[in-house]
Amino acid sequence: MNQILYDKKDYQELLLEMLEPLRKWFSEGKARIRLSGTGAGYSGNIIEMETFARPLWGLVPFWAGGGRSEGWEQIYHQGIASGTDPQHPEYWGQCGDYDQRFVEMAPIAAGILMAPEILWDPFSAEEKDRICTWISQINDHELPKCNWYYFRILVNLALKNRGMPYSQERLESDLAYMDACYLGDGWYVDGVSDQKDYYCPFAMEYYSQIYAAFAQAEDSDRCRRLKKRAAEFQREFILWFDWEGAALPYGRSLTYRMAQAAFWPASLLSGAGNCDVGEIKGIVNRNIRYWLSKNIFERDGILNVGYAYGNLTMAERYNSPGSPYWSMKIFLILALSDHHPYWSAQEKPFPRQKRLSRLLYAEMLIQQGEQGAFAYVPAVYNKNVLGHFVEKYGKFVYSTKFAFSVAHSCENLVEAAPDSMLAFVLEGEQQVYVRRRSIRYGVETDHIWSEWSPVRGISVRTEIWPVPEGHIRRHKIISDKSAAVFDCGFAVAMYEDGYQTESGNGESFAEVRNHLQRCRVTAQCGGMEPYFIQAEPNTNLLYPNTCIPAVWGRIEAGITTLETFVEI
Repeated sequence: MNQILYDKKDYQELLLEMLEPLRKWFSEGKARIRLSGTGAGYSGNIIEMETFARPLWGLVPFWAGGGRSEGWEQIYHQGIASGTDPQHPEYWGQCGDYDQRFVEMAPIAAGILMAPEILWDPFSAEEKDRICTWISQINDHELPKCNWYYFRILVNLALKNRGMPYSQERLESDLAYMDACYLGDGWYVDGVSDQKDYYCPFAMEYYSQIYAAFAQAEDSDRCRRLKKRAAEFQREFILWFDWEGAALPYGRSLTYRMAQAAFWPASLLSGAGNCDVGEIKGIVNRNIRYWLSKNIFERDGILNVGYAYGNLTMAERYNSPGSPYWSMKIFLILALSDHHPYWSAQEKPFPRQKRLSRLLYAEMLIQQGEQGAFAYVPAVYNKNVLGHFVEKYGKFVYSTKFAFSVAHSCENLVEAAPDSMLAFVLEGEQQVYVRRRSIRYGVETDHIWSEWSPVRGISVRTEIWPVPEGHIRRHKIISDKSAAVFDCGFAVAMYEDGYQTESGNGESFAEVRNHLQRCRVTAQCGGMEPYFIQAEPNTNLLYPNTCIPAVWGRIEAGITTLETFVEI
């Protein structure tokens, strides 16, 4: 695929190349895309509708910015007409409360709003009525209290702009709720959840900037406020990227991949912020190239579920075969006019950042440097009902250089793959216990601390101090039982050139390295020995086979203090 991204034509060609493999999987009426593969927490019919809708996140801006591809226009015209016709065999159906189809109404609404000459004007009056009737179902049902409210906002804004019946009451109340989710410095919390993750940039901020771009005439004060928030957010969110284009693997929905950078096109669309256009182009382009260098496509060119390779272990219950096409959000850049400065701007290197930054409302420290971006977090997140939240939010440190690992089980260290964790194995057991949530925590300007309990009878206070070469961990453990304890570093790829392990017992350390990565874990106190965990395959997000360096020792009932230096 073309990775030289300069003018609009380059981005248009890349979009169409990524979508081309989907063509042969459309149903006869074009209202569904039928990919083989895994299931999700909703029916196969809804999965097929989802897979139909998600490419629109790329095609709608393509059309809005003047792009044309007759075949895709015909497909989506026919598909929307079929899917919204109750008499058609491929009708998308009646929705219920909390229905996944509400998510997929958003790109259709965005098309009506942003590209009416393709997704509105060509339909007959009767077809338009059926489309409006189908998407208006979102006004009659309950939604989760989270970014889903923006789906209803987009639907009502689109209906309003086309002069069709809509709910002003829903529009106002939903916008008020989104305002209530705002924290500061551009950060939103995703409704009733506690974690701060990509649902701020690729959902809350993303949709708010579309709203700000298209509701300016009737809601100018709010739009001005939304753009100001995006400008503030730019200053902090840039820290989630590294010099090579990778963004932090942190939190849920990571299979959406290059949607990580979709906020930047959204901020350009609304005209928010003061970031240099060349710097934004560099961030966007490097992130796209980063993903195109990974094994993210199946043999037939369809995006797979996973991160740097196909990996169902890390998936959430809402990840269907079509879900990864949320990544098309990055192509919002195509909605920019042909004369926008972005298209002639030179791609600039990643701007130099402070070594250590405290993100107050995101509740994390970010360390920037040649080794990448590292996020120090306190293990604060909502109920774990979607898949592997302990691993996605509970590690000590998250890194663009190493990514994190998800457990196959907690039955032993190999399957638990407890990278960037302090792991306990009780006397006479094999079960692995790690930090799940913090009981109390603090994010200071130069370190982070948390108090947590891996299992009944053991409590831990952990302090983590970033230093230029890595970080120092200090643990105070109060236990009423004996246990083996393993302080684990980052997972390092095994089958890369230069792979090697090294250990020492005088200075107790374990090191794993290859030509891409290096992690050394050194005990700063006595009684600890080196240890290597060859993790179960397909636990790490970046590499299928990894080895985790660690130091370990035995603790008895009482108080134990450990100090470890994790060097990169």
